[in-house]
Amino acid sequence: MHLRPTFFNTKWKLRGLWALPVLLLSALAILYITLLIQVGQVTVTLGNLLAQPLLILLNLLPILTVLVLLWAATNNPFLAASLTSIIFHLMSLVNRIKIEARYDPFLPSDFTLLGEAMTATGEYKLDLHIPIVIGIVLFALALGFFAWKCRFEKPKALVRIVAAVLVPALLVGGLFTLYPDKNVYSKLCRKAEGVSEYNVPTVFDGLGFPYCFLHNINLYPVYRPEGYSVREARAWAEQPATNDTQPKVNVIFVQAEAFSDIMRDEAFGWDFAENPLLLYDLVADGPQAISGHIIVSNYGAGTANTEFDIVTGMPTTMIAEGNTSAFRVVHRKTPSLERVLMAHGYEDYFMHPGKRWFYNRLNVYDYFGFTRQMYDDEFDSSLKKGNYISDKAFGDRLMQIMTDHAARSEAPLALFSVTIQNHQAYPYSKYPFQVAAAKFSREVSDETMETISVYAEGIRDTSKLLMDLTTFFDAQEDPTVVVFWGDHLPALGKNFSVYHDLGMDIGYETTLQGTLNTYMTPFTVWGNRAFCEDYDMAQVRQALGLGSDPIISDFYLGELVYEILGLQGADPYFDFLSELRRALPVIRPGCYMQADGTLISELSPEQSALVEKLHNWEYYRIMDERVK
Repeated sequence: MHLRPTFFNTKWKLRGLWALPVLLLSALAILYITLLIQVGQVTVTLGNLLAQPLLILLNLLPILTVLVLLWAATNNPFLAASLTSIIFHLMSLVNRIKIEARYDPFLPSDFTLLGEAMTATGEYKLDLHIPIVIGIVLFALALGFFAWKCRFEKPKALVRIVAAVLVPALLVGGLFTLYPDKNVYSKLCRKAEGVSEYNVPTVFDGLGFPYCFLHNINLYPVYRPEGYSVREARAWAEQPATNDTQPKVNVIFVQAEAFSDIMRDEAFGWDFAENPLLLYDLVADGPQAISGHIIVSNYGAGTANTEFDIVTGMPTTMIAEGNTSAFRVVHRKTPSLERVLMAHGYEDYFMHPGKRWFYNRLNVYDYFGFTRQMYDDEFDSSLKKGNYISDKAFGDRLMQIMTDHAARSEAPLALFSVTIQNHQAYPYSKYPFQVAAAKFSREVSDETMETISVYAEGIRDTSKLLMDLTTFFDAQEDPTVVVFWGDHLPALGKNFSVYHDLGMDIGYETTLQGTLNTYMTPFTVWGNRAFCEDYDMAQVRQALGLGSDPIISDFYLGELVYEILGLQGADPYFDFLSELRRALPVIRPGCYMQADGTLISELSPEQSALVEKLHNWEYYRIMDERVK
């Protein structure tokens, strides 16, 4: 008895050459659906790809590589396409869900955080996009059906080997050239519609998930120290606390955008009343203040790196060789000074009148333990001076936050804030009015006159901000400490041209002192009258082991506050920083300051052991320590 062939039991035999168009058309279909799943409009993304054909290659190559490898293994291009579609479409869906939940895309480093990710899913109301999941499954099943129906002639082994080597080799070559190239990335961003290079989710939407995902492979590495032992680091971190003090002192941290005291240089010729630093100096040099300088991680930019250093007590310069973005290595709950303060009775607050997505701040400050955050969307645009929210509006809002807090809570507040008004650049067009001309003691170029005059306008406002805050807090009954510092020197001219025109030893880095000058900004720790009734600032300075104009690395600044509040013994890491600061007040690769103020480029064995312990402990805190 012979059964008549039916549609379902008939197999289609195809020549081996048909595999080529099947693979290519499948790759294009998989790419289209991958882009369709993304948050943004697929028409915009496709327009960007068509306008920049290199983007088509960069997005298509990883899909083709997986397809060819699976085809070489199975000899069935439809089966290879089905499996490949599941991989890329699920990854694109995860990227969409993560952006919607945290406004942070799916990155290669997230694979190391699956445990944290599973825990975090319970903290958010996630839209799992069930219709999309169904679509992904149906598309994969459709391809699977054709894989079941079709039988392809087996190509020669040499053909499969060549294909399985050649296409992946192109991808591997790209991973060492085009994919990590930041110049290529920037150029693609500039020419794409709806993309801001510093708003990473928009880049993923506009340039395509496959390319952006691969661009981020090892983009922000965390270097594992040689000889690192997680067991040893855990033993350091798990030393029992011996201090359960509950301080009653408010702590206000203010990081001032591009704030510096370069205008004290002899190249300037300010009259007393014209000096942009006048109000700052009145506070910093007063009996209620301890002032000095910090050495930060970056010149001209890298605001968030200074935030990272001070909030965590960890130096950005030890995360990896070369320049990095510290906030981009923070993917999990991370130890911080704020967590220490909250464990000792403090309430928290973070305020910055800039974009919440910039540097991924919204998520990073959540990882640092901040439960309340405020950004530019809570400031009216009429409060801008130039392009940014003014320092005056910033100060007014900070004082309002403190007033509201005092009315509703008896707990002290630890508020961390970052200004934005004096952000670069500094052309005359920055403000809609004519700024006062800077005063110099020497002839300067037109570029220097313009740049310094505009920059000085911001310094005046930032100095007044500090004066306004200290005047406000001096009238309050609650003890309060204000910690104020500049995040980095301003970028003045191309290749330090303005600094060099003024004769300043900044940007050369040919000497140890020149290196410090390039990364040095002022800081002030000020206590109000209520605080100074119980604490004499001269005695506090002495207890901290600080001279009249101390220079310390920025990651020690939070530790100073830790000691001022009497929290020694509360946290082993900050206790270690206290010891380290007294031995090596400045730690920067190739440039160190000893306790007596001398600069050295090489460390003694004892000093090296301390720095190695810092590096190992930092790696543990970033990568291995589990924070509840």
